[in-house]
Amino acid sequence: RHTRYWRDWSSDVCSSDLCKPYLMRKLLKYLIFIVLAVTVSLLLMRTYQSYKTKKESGAKIQTLQHFSFESVNGGQTWIDGFNPGQPTVIIYFHPECEHCQYEASEIGKESERFAKANMILITPDDSIKRVEAFAIKYRLWEVDNLAILVDRKNQFKKQFGASIIPSVFIYGSDKKLLKMYKGEVQMKAIIQFIDGNEK
Repeated sequence: RHTRYWRDWSSDVCSSDLCKPYLMRKLLKYLIFIVLAVTVSLLLMRTYQSYKTKKESGAKIQTLQHFSFESVNGGQTWIDGFNPGQPTVIIYFHPECEHCQYEASEIGKESERFAKANMILITPDDSIKRVEAFAIKYRLWEVDNLAILVDRKNQFKKQFGASIIPSVFIYGSDKKLLKMYKGEVQMKAIIQFIDGNEK
């Protein structure tokens, strides 16, 4: 009888205005916990996906892949379809990047040295006029085996795991990665790899 009376009294109190603040605080705690749990789960999933992508890209770039970009002159160009007996230098650039301008000027000045390699310049800039003006200004068309490609679909990062401008990837004549640079690099460093890997 006493137990029943206590239950009835508790029910009456909790249904009153006195119990509402308590229930609201409790509900708020549950909501905060759920939001934090979902946020942490999403962050963990994103971190794992980023790690997985970097790991896959890191393994992928070790060998020059069969992959194409759009040519400035139109059509698709396969980055592994150049002279197989020469090293391949891939440079990710933008015409308005000062570091890229320096690298391009050095390539133009040493056109004979860079002609010993397959030179592939890839840009996310979709202004063909700006890209062509860049090539003319720095005499890039004077370099044999040089192609300028456009990354219209932002595939470079997916393929090479980085989209830092400028970035340089040097592959030997066996299509194996020799060296990777993120940021500006002295052209004489690239020439050393070219001279050491030509057949």
